[in-house]
Amino acid sequence: MGIIALVISVAALLPGCDTSVIATPSDKAVAQEVMASLEPGSTAKMTLDAARLMLGTPYVGGLLDESEAEEFRLSLERTDCIIFVEACLNLARTAKEYGHEADFGKFAKKVRQMRYRDGVVDGYASRIHYTTEWIRQGEKLGILKDVTLEAGGRRNDHPISYMSSHSEAYPHINKDNIEKIRKVEEALNAVPYSYIPASNLSEAEKYILDGDIICFVSKVAGLDIAHVAIACIQDGVVGFIHASTTAGKVVVDERSISDYVRSRPKSLAGIKIIRPL
Repeated sequence: MGIIALVISVAALLPGCDTSVIATPSDKAVAQEVMASLEPGSTAKMTLDAARLMLGTPYVGGLLDESEAEEFRLSLERTDCIIFVEACLNLARTAKEYGHEADFGKFAKKVRQMRYRDGVVDGYASRIHYTTEWIRQGEKLGILKDVTLEAGGRRNDHPISYMSSHSEAYPHINKDNIEKIRKVEEALNAVPYSYIPASNLSEAEKYILDGDIICFVSKVAGLDIAHVAIACIQDGVVGFIHASTTAGKVVVDERSISDYVRSRPKSLAGIKIIRPL
């Protein structure tokens, strides 16, 4: 499907809420088509099924920062790694909850609930930028469960500070929101977080299930997660589907999760395993 330049604004999605969502008619059509195609099952299974239906979607970076002011944007015809995972999870959640009554507005409401702190769009700093916080908000809402420790993980002593220490790389960080970003980082660092080191992945792979969200943990100072994907087990290989910068689109990666991490020894420390509920 070609990208349609026309941008539509869908009416407010929550009672008494003044926010709206920016999306193209084609984005909306993709969401409807995927939800209508999903067979009933667990949220994890439906998340993986949604990922398979999204194969071939072009990878485009910076999609959420295309406007100067913070706007709630949904993109399904174009994607990046976290937008892809977020979309598949919430397409599955919407289809599972509403069945034939699932629609774009209900899907958008679920995405906003996860993407923004407490679901409220209030400037750039209200968006959840760190995957660690996205996971924790998902756990608080009963949507996700971090099973990293159960799979043999350990504490990760790797403080989060990348956005505030590299603010020049983020055009939308300014003197009005930099302190909010720092406070978010401080709050994240106040609670211990975990990972499975690269050396333990072969054993940890036995715990991974289809549809689990795999977070590739970064070695870069101050950065928590470098990449995210959806686990896909085929012929005994614990692989994954992701929006790949190398392929330029959503693909089933040919490597196992362990092999992918081992191929990036300078940038990846290991993984986290997050399970849809």
